[in-house]
Amino acid sequence: MSDTQLSEQSNATLGLAIVLAATASISVSNVLTPMVYALGTNTETLLFLRLACFLVLCGLWIGLQDISLRIGRPDVLHCIGSGIAYTIGSGSLIAGFFFMPVSLVILIFYTFPLMIRLSESLLDRRPPAPMEVAFLLMAFLGLAICLGIGFERLNPPGLFFSVLAALAVTVSFVWNGRKLKAVPSTVSTFYMAATGFVLILAFAPLAGGLAPPPAHGFAVFIVGATVLTFAGAFLGMYTGVRMIGPSRTGLIMNLEPVLTIALAVLLLDERMSANQLLGAALVIVAIYGSQRLPAHGSSS
Repeated sequence: MSDTQLSEQSNATLGLAIVLAATASISVSNVLTPMVYALGTNTETLLFLRLACFLVLCGLWIGLQDISLRIGRPDVLHCIGSGIAYTIGSGSLIAGFFFMPVSLVILIFYTFPLMIRLSESLLDRRPPAPMEVAFLLMAFLGLAICLGIGFERLNPPGLFFSVLAALAVTVSFVWNGRKLKAVPSTVSTFYMAATGFVLILAFAPLAGGLAPPPAHGFAVFIVGATVLTFAGAFLGMYTGVRMIGPSRTGLIMNLEPVLTIALAVLLLDERMSANQLLGAALVIVAIYGSQRLPAHGSSS
């Protein structure tokens, strides 16, 4: 094996580890989020704190590492576009929870890995490999089993927001993976988070304003843990997009609902049924199998 092949393999392994860590991090944030809402904080405030925390930490890191934020105007516009798409996706996902059960919204949202792969195939003018599609569908089936979906509660508003969330995140991942390869992840995600931050500030007054959480010790700890885990996940996701491509990043993120359920069992004393174990196993097998497939395409 040549030095170039070894370097590519090492880069892919590191990218896989980063995405797995990001997926675990967002799962922790998901489990802690209900505790934050119980403190009286609303969605707009949580999004505001998440992005503010990321901007502060990322800004400090950029300053300490003496990384320049100066990039070309086209790259800035691509960052803004990807950031708008991600913010729309996050907001639409939360909006979907008002109309349908969380599990049903999450299942529809997690069609985005398949959307990413189909989008890349269309852009590359090359159909995806049959085994790749099979693993994507296996992961989706596993999530359906794991989440215990009941489609009788499907309704038009919830379906609209869930599909919009999946489409917006698909656009953000593909846009980032194809147009921002030359921009350091810390810089591109900083601009993306800044874009989302501005959008939240503009939208919050229309939704009733921000609702700061209490300032006592427990509240500070829970809110801090939630926003810090999100900050790590946000950077990790888009770093993974650069290193292993949008398709594989999206597929690995199918583990998020599975890990969220597992953490709820450990931290919230919930129970995991036999069906959930079966569904989780299918997702894990699908992700492992997909990583054994040869990489292809410019973005993968």
